[in-house]
Amino acid sequence: MGYSMDKELITNPGKHDHFVQLYQEIDPLAGAVADYVAEGLRRGEAAVIIATPEHRGAFLRKLDSAAALAEGRLKVFDAQETLAKFMANGMPQWKPFHELVGGLIAELRLHYPSVRAYGEMVDVLWQRGEREAAIRLEEYWNDLGRLQTFSLFCAYRMDPLDSQQYGGPLESVCRVH
Repeated sequence: MGYSMDKELITNPGKHDHFVQLYQEIDPLAGAVADYVAEGLRRGEAAVIIATPEHRGAFLRKLDSAAALAEGRLKVFDAQETLAKFMANGMPQWKPFHELVGGLIAELRLHYPSVRAYGEMVDVLWQRGEREAAIRLEEYWNDLGRLQTFSLFCAYRMDPLDSQQYGGPLESVCRVH
């Protein structure tokens, strides 16, 4: 398996599931994301990956994704570029987030029975120390999940030697999942 997250959750998420994986190394995360996306594609679902360039590359190397990309069933975006489209004054803004991300999911749902989304925009904010913005964006994903049907897989890089990431910050992350 290569990762510690429940394999059943990865391959068979509920249509409103929002779950998180904490990671230190990219390989176990890439395996989990590839399994999550590949199983959805195998079932005829659509998938969205919003990730950093390094992670996108690792995920796509583990996926047989050429056909799904060509068909439009798999959409891949850069996390920083996507974030920039709905951030203002250091905080995510609901209306442009809803229009951009919600619009993408709604469009895919017109053509496919379900959508699986993987996102690390929140982790980008978290790693930059923008904790309030990260939590707000997680809350926006939850709000979007109440309006639309999709599953969401998030990931946060955690340094086991950085005690400042535990306690309050980690509890905040877990509270919004």
